[in-house]
Amino acid sequence: MFPAIWSNRHAVALIVVVATLLSLPVLMSVAGLPPRDRVYSGIRVETGTVPLDEQQVFEEKGPVDILFVGSSLLVRGLDVNYVEQQLSAQLGRPAKVSRLALKWQGLDMQYMLMHDLLEHRKVGMVVMNMPTLALIGDSPHIQAYRWMRWGEFPRSTTALPFRDRMAIYGAEVLGAPRQLVNYLRPNRLVENPQLVRTLGSQSEYGAVGYYGGPFVNEPRTPPAIPVDSIFSHGESDPNFDFHGLALGPYHQHWAREIGNLANQYHVSFAMMHIPEDTEKGMTTVPERMYWPEAIGIPSAPVLGIPAATLFRDTLPAEVDNYYYDQHFNDNGRELFTRAITPALLALYEKEAHGGSPQ
Repeated sequence: MFPAIWSNRHAVALIVVVATLLSLPVLMSVAGLPPRDRVYSGIRVETGTVPLDEQQVFEEKGPVDILFVGSSLLVRGLDVNYVEQQLSAQLGRPAKVSRLALKWQGLDMQYMLMHDLLEHRKVGMVVMNMPTLALIGDSPHIQAYRWMRWGEFPRSTTALPFRDRMAIYGAEVLGAPRQLVNYLRPNRLVENPQLVRTLGSQSEYGAVGYYGGPFVNEPRTPPAIPVDSIFSHGESDPNFDFHGLALGPYHQHWAREIGNLANQYHVSFAMMHIPEDTEKGMTTVPERMYWPEAIGIPSAPVLGIPAATLFRDTLPAEVDNYYYDQHFNDNGRELFTRAITPALLALYEKEAHGGSPQ
């Protein structure tokens, strides 16, 4: 058997290679980071709507009236085209409604998406879906190594404990070689309009039944829901339960940074709950924390509809037909979108002109 190291020269070469790989994030930062859009082109398309996100952040120009930011729950939970149509009718002009989202929940990821778009385009209002119990653990996003780079967002990480900063640096070490390849040979999937549209809607999950069952087309007209009841009126609001399992320190840090980001760019900020399949029959909207306090914006609205209210006109045995797993299929997406849109329009009107959403 050959020894692992057979000479002093070999040992020195191995040390140099390992040291270079470990320091590559810093070396790339010193040499000058490639354009930020190259990070997006290196994110695997299986992780979400990346070509659409890249297009909206770096290619499109002009202001955005409402920006939705979140995870795959948002992609399958809200039809942004419908919201855009309704907002256009309300404003009497073409409105612009955008959505940025990657699969798997994580407030560090949501901060990144929000930060990048706010840096490139003017936004009237940001609406974000906050983590549910599906977010397990308290560490960097599972795909963080694809988009975290040394030297970016430095102010947003300085308050993190050493352990978390090392976890982030570890992700940067893992992702640096691929990001270097992205710079040398960029992946231009964003230039394929069909792929952008397909990934933008995740339409492959639309006409899919619950956990592989047959798809059953269900009514998509929601019951009459007073707009005022969709808004939380404080931590003790009877329609909301803000006392779930609190986020860990890592994600609470990013919640505060998201609030700081909204204040920095003077953008109106709200949070919206999207019901999961496990909420069937619940008469309150389950939240892990009281989000206005967590993000540091006491006046930030929280919108949500209890599952029992949303499916008030649906037989209990038929509720599953609105999901393909914990996410909505086309039945649920259209039902929820039509139910929540009046509150979103009222909120936009309030933020644009003052007053109270009615």
